Amino acid sequence: MPYVSFIYPEALWLLLVPVGMVVLALFAPRRLSPLRFWTSLAVRTVMAVMLIFAFAGIQFVRPVDRLTTVFLLDGSDSMPASTRAQAEAFIRDALQSMPTDDQAAIIVFGDNALVERSPDSDRRLGRITSIPIAHRTNIEAAIQLGMALFPADTQKRLVLLSDGGENSGRAIDAARLAASRGIPIDIVDLTLVNTDAEVLVASVEAPNSVRDGQEAVIVANIESNVSQSAIVRLIDDTGIVEERVLELSPGVTPIEFLVPVEGNGFRRYRVQVEAANDGRVQNNEAAALIRVQGPPRILLIAREAADARPLVTALTATGITAELISPEAAPRTLADLSTYDALVLVNTPARALPVGLMQAIPGYVRDLGRGLLMIGGENSFGVGGYGRTAVEEALPVYMDVRNRELRPDLAIVFVIDKSGSMDACHCADPDRGAPVSSSSERKIDIAKDAIAQAVALLGPQDTVGIVTFDGAASAAFPTTRGATVEQVMNAIAGIEPRGPTNIRAGLLRAEEVLQQVDARIKHIVLLTDGWGGGGDQLDVAARLREQGITLTTVAAGSGSASYLQQLAAEGGGRYYPVVDMADVPQIFVQETITTIGNYIVEQPFIPVRYSSSPILAGINATPPLYGYNGSTLKSTAQLVLATEDQQPILATWQFGLGRSAAWLSDTKGKWAHDWITWDGFPRFASQLVGDLIPRGGQNVKAEVAVTGSETVVRLVTDSGQNDLNVVATLIGGDGSRREIPLTQVAPNQYQARLESPNPGTYLVQIAGMSGDRVVVQETAGMVVPYSSEYRSAQANPGLLNELATTTNGRLINDPAAVFERLNPVFSAQEIALPLLWLALILLPFDIALRRLMIRRSDFRALGMLRVGESVSVAPDPVLSRLRAARDQARRQMVAEHVQLPPSEPPPAQPSPPPPLTPVQSEDALTRLRAAKERARKRITGEGEQ
Repeated sequence: MPYVSFIYPEALWLLLVPVGMVVLALFAPRRLSPLRFWTSLAVRTVMAVMLIFAFAGIQFVRPVDRLTTVFLLDGSDSMPASTRAQAEAFIRDALQSMPTDDQAAIIVFGDNALVERSPDSDRRLGRITSIPIAHRTNIEAAIQLGMALFPADTQKRLVLLSDGGENSGRAIDAARLAASRGIPIDIVDLTLVNTDAEVLVASVEAPNSVRDGQEAVIVANIESNVSQSAIVRLIDDTGIVEERVLELSPGVTPIEFLVPVEGNGFRRYRVQVEAANDGRVQNNEAAALIRVQGPPRILLIAREAADARPLVTALTATGITAELISPEAAPRTLADLSTYDALVLVNTPARALPVGLMQAIPGYVRDLGRGLLMIGGENSFGVGGYGRTAVEEALPVYMDVRNRELRPDLAIVFVIDKSGSMDACHCADPDRGAPVSSSSERKIDIAKDAIAQAVALLGPQDTVGIVTFDGAASAAFPTTRGATVEQVMNAIAGIEPRGPTNIRAGLLRAEEVLQQVDARIKHIVLLTDGWGGGGDQLDVAARLREQGITLTTVAAGSGSASYLQQLAAEGGGRYYPVVDMADVPQIFVQETITTIGNYIVEQPFIPVRYSSSPILAGINATPPLYGYNGSTLKSTAQLVLATEDQQPILATWQFGLGRSAAWLSDTKGKWAHDWITWDGFPRFASQLVGDLIPRGGQNVKAEVAVTGSETVVRLVTDSGQNDLNVVATLIGGDGSRREIPLTQVAPNQYQARLESPNPGTYLVQIAGMSGDRVVVQETAGMVVPYSSEYRSAQANPGLLNELATTTNGRLINDPAAVFERLNPVFSAQEIALPLLWLALILLPFDIALRRLMIRRSDFRALGMLRVGESVSVAPDPVLSRLRAARDQARRQMVAEHVQLPPSEPPPAQPSPPPPLTPVQSEDALTRLRAAKERARKRITGEGEQ
């Protein structure tokens, strides 16, 4: 039955107010008639009650018989096509039996949930097109999305069609939320009774770490649900290690491999199984990582081997294994880089390093606790383009000199080709044909954007100029110190490409403007495709270099002239071949940063020791140096060696779990030729690198085990402290990081359980902190071969029963049962606003009852007027006397002005009096007033009598 309820029932205490109003009105003096008094009191009481009900949130509640059912269809890979077809047939039959007023919705889920059909009364089921992420089963996401689809004014039911094989999320938590809202979850169990033949690699067990030269026992657990023969292979990074043909019985068959392990770093071993009767191939391979602990391995990367050869010799002499490679052969992933204990970059420009290596270096130091050392030179630090890169983040110094008094001022001129060839993209050599296509953005417009981004990096002490050329050259923006981006953009906004190409004119014009500028660093950046007359301009580049002006060339497009590289080499700058013109702005930015950081000091000096460090243990005096790269020490870094004016020469710092160092001089015969011939250099080199190598704790053991959808991380240590803050960092192959705190579960044992991440190879760095100090540190490897979705026996009927029990749901097989009525559901409609309007309408009636004096005769007269009858009104006696006095005064006034003969009788119809003059009007008014006064006295006299 419908009833009334209140949102804020506590506000009903205000009903005491109208009660007080009634009591006060009953005992107060009454000035109204009884009828009007009781009517007014009733209206005011009703108004007060309406206002109080509206304030209390009165609502009208009525039962709802309409039902909305949301089907949750499992679309993960654990559902075979035949089972999926049965589930869709169940939904189709259920829709056919749906009552007219009911609604149904469909959600398809895997690792995510998608709405296939919103609530609708249509009984037809079309083709289901939603394709969720199928390598996991997340029932929680499906339940949450299903509850969000329900309309507010219907009965609600969820119908889950699944095998319950949850491996992501927590469905029981979502079920408890559904139960709190009164939403039952009915279950259609899709657990397979008879499955196809299946064989898989359940797990690969291997020790987390072994010593170099030891043998490791690798156990592969092969699972099959039928008896059959299979081939099992053990594979490492070099190829197949061992292959066996086995007879598998139903269940799990363990297979042991004994493998000798050599070297250092991580070794990856894969186990593959191949059988004739197999349903899925996604689960036929698993892997394990073994960390091989050998002598420290140091990786040196140098573009020129001669720059690093003295350092390699010194390290080898002290027993440290040093491997020297070129940038092209450098590791490109964090996993490959992790096999080394420290990385040394020797006078190698940033642009020569692989992109993957540049991005992996911060995680290599911060998360894995490894060491990083950068050696100076003409292609290192700021000169090498490391400013604002990931490598600068990990080093103890900034790549530029941030003290304005020490950083040399820069004068940079951008020479931009604005000939007709810059109006579109060259896609071929012009000698072989015209451009075949144009980009959506012209080369000249990209160049303008690149200039704006580069100018934004300059400081107020720097000077910038812009020269444009086609057949002739002109200064589009004169050299200006401290120019703003707005000034530059306003100057070059109107530049349009046209005409021939004269590169020589552009370079000569740039030379002319730079000769008029006083700056310590003078640089030209030339952007052109190089096609034009006048030769290769090498003589101009040589003359510029003699004047201390360097020249960098940016080849605009894949069809650019080949001599531009030689022009940059002759001008002492850098050459950037650009295939995609969209890269030009970033190149201009990097070139500007490199030029700003181009602070090389070449003068003899003896380094001064500023702090004690293990690097200088046993070293009392050092030889002189003859040059260094300018830089700025970071605030938390340690300055070990410096010049007399405290310019860094050797600096170290702690970056996360690892350490890094910067040696601002070189290790070849130019700036440090006295050092490399010094007998203490091997000791200095070994102690410098040794300070960066990870310091492993004693008796520390890390274990990582992947068991289905769960991963267990455990650390066992003999540090003697039981209050460590232990954190494990999972580092993916893409550089992603995930920190997991470990809880102490026993003395010296820490553990964490987590949901297994996506398939892939992970490094697990475990660190135990006591305050800010790292007490224990260990690295382990982890491989998630495939999602637990592809494991056998993934069905979980127990979870399905728990979901139904928690929400008062049912296990059903009859499609028509999904639309059976539930407990009554009520729909509430708030009626506060209509009550407010009704109280507002009653307000004028209440005022009329109390203020307007309306008699019964007023209504009778109003009724006569409506039918057209005349209404007689009794004359007022006072007004009648006043009117009579007025008429008599008028007659006397007329008689005085019109004199008739005594014998002539008065006319029957007297003519109107003639108009009065102003004097006569005044006299008439006076007489009228006198007559009025006499009439008043007469009336007063009558009252007295």
